[in-house]
Amino acid sequence: MILSKARTARVVLIAALSLISASLYAQRPQQKPVSEERAYLNSMFDNIKGQKIFETVRHLSDSTLYQGRLSGSAGMLRAVEWVENKYSEFGLETFEGLNGYRQDYPTVCDEVVGKCYVKVDGKKAVWARDWYSGGTSANGTIEAEVVFAGYGVTAPDLGYDDYEGIDVKGKIVLIEGETPNTSRNDDTLRMWYPYTLHQHKVENAVKHGAIGMLYRWVPGPNNGYDPSFVYAYVNYSLADKFFEGRGKNMSETMRQIRSEKKPASFATGKKAKLKMTMRHNPNAQGHNLLGFIKGSDPVLCNEYVVLSAHLDHLGMVPHHIAGANDNNSSTACLLAVAEALSKSKVKPKRSVIFLTLDGEEAGLTGSIYYCGHPVVPAEKVKYILNLEQIGIGDGFSTGTKYDSREIAKYLLDANEKYIHRPVFDSPKKYVTRPRTDGVVFMKYGYPTVDIFGFGGESYYHEPRDTWEIQDPSVLEDAAQLLYWSIINAANAD
Repeated sequence: MILSKARTARVVLIAALSLISASLYAQRPQQKPVSEERAYLNSMFDNIKGQKIFETVRHLSDSTLYQGRLSGSAGMLRAVEWVENKYSEFGLETFEGLNGYRQDYPTVCDEVVGKCYVKVDGKKAVWARDWYSGGTSANGTIEAEVVFAGYGVTAPDLGYDDYEGIDVKGKIVLIEGETPNTSRNDDTLRMWYPYTLHQHKVENAVKHGAIGMLYRWVPGPNNGYDPSFVYAYVNYSLADKFFEGRGKNMSETMRQIRSEKKPASFATGKKAKLKMTMRHNPNAQGHNLLGFIKGSDPVLCNEYVVLSAHLDHLGMVPHHIAGANDNNSSTACLLAVAEALSKSKVKPKRSVIFLTLDGEEAGLTGSIYYCGHPVVPAEKVKYILNLEQIGIGDGFSTGTKYDSREIAKYLLDANEKYIHRPVFDSPKKYVTRPRTDGVVFMKYGYPTVDIFGFGGESYYHEPRDTWEIQDPSVLEDAAQLLYWSIINAANAD
C-alpha cells in the first residue's frame, strides 16, 4: 500500500512525538512508594473517627436490643452477633477449633425477670439511689429483722469473725464488701484473699442461718448463688437507716472496724422486706470473640499481640444500666482499631488478635476461660493491651505487673509521638485478686498492660453511665493511641 505524502508526514510526526514522550517519562523522577508510617496514618485518618466511635457506643447502649448485655442472656448474644458481624466485615481471620469467631464456654446466668423491691420498716426504698437487685439472688420474697455483720467474714485462721456473738438465724444480714485488712503487703493480702470474694459473703451467711442479705457494694452478677438466699445491693443512703440513734453511720463504723481490727456487729431492731424475681440458668453459654490480622513478616507472623476488651455488663437490675463507658467505649475503640489495621495498605510484622471478652462482670469468666483454653501458645503472645472504661477523662491510666513494666513503652512512646495526653503509668505488684481481665492475664503470666480513662466521672455501675456522657474527642484519641501501641508492639525488634 502506498501512503500519501500528507499521511506519511503525520505518521512520522506521531512516531517522533511518541519517542519524545517516552524519553521524557524515562527522565521524570519516579514517585516514591508511600512509607509504612504514612500508610498507617492514612488508614488511621480514614477509619478512626471520634463521631463514628461515639455512634458505636450509642448503638451498644440500646436498652431494647441488648438489655444491659448480661453474660449468658439473650441480650448479650445479640451484642455478640453484632460485633461478630463487624469482625467479618473487616475481614478478620478465624482460628481453627472455634465456632467461627466464637470461643463458646459454659457459664451461669441469673436474670431479673420481673418486679423487685426493697422495703425498710414498710417503706419502699428508691431504686438506684438506695438499692439494686441482687445479681445472683434466689427468686423469692423474704421479710425479717436486719442484723449488721460488718464484713460478713469468718476467718478463724486470722482470729477474726464478724458473726461472733450475734444470732442471724432466719434473719437478713447487712454487710460490707472486702475485709478489715488495710495492709498492702503481699503475704497479708494473700492471707485475706479468700475472704474478699463475694462468694464467701453468701456462703458464710447461709452457713450461719441467714435467709437474706443487704450487701453494701456496687451491683454485679458475680456473687455466689444459693436457691434459698435472697439479697439486694444497697447504698449508704439505705444502709445508714439501720444505724440511726447509734452515733455512727455505716461508713464510720467500717472505719472503726478497720482501725481496731475488731468486729462491731449488732442487731438493728429494724425489719426489711426483699422481693427479687429471678431466673437461674446453670446451663448458659458465654462467648468470647477472636479474630486476627496475619502479620506481614514470614517468621514473626507466628507471634502475636492482642487488643482485648470485655463486651458484657450487668443486665437489668431490675432496670437498665447501659454500661456505656464500662465497657462499650472500649469495645467501640477496639473495633475502630480493627477496621483501621485491616484496611491499612501495610500490615504489622506480628499478627494482631482482637479479643472481645464475655463475663468480666460475672467474675472474669471469659478471660479465665481463655487462659485455660488459649487459641495460640502463651509463649507466642508478646503483648496484651486490655481496655477498660476509656471514653471519659483528660488522659489515661495504665497498669502493668511490676516485673514487666518495660512493655508500657509501646503505649507511652505512641502517646509521646502522636496523642500528647497525660498518661499515668503504675505497677500492679499484687495480682492474686484480679479485678479486671488484664490482671487475669497478668496472673497467668502474659505480658499485659491495662489501660483506663483517667479523670472525669464515669458513674461506675450506675444508670448515669450512658452514651450521652461519652466524649468523641477522647474516644478518637484513645483509639489512635491503642492503634499505635499495637503497631509499635507488633513491629518491635
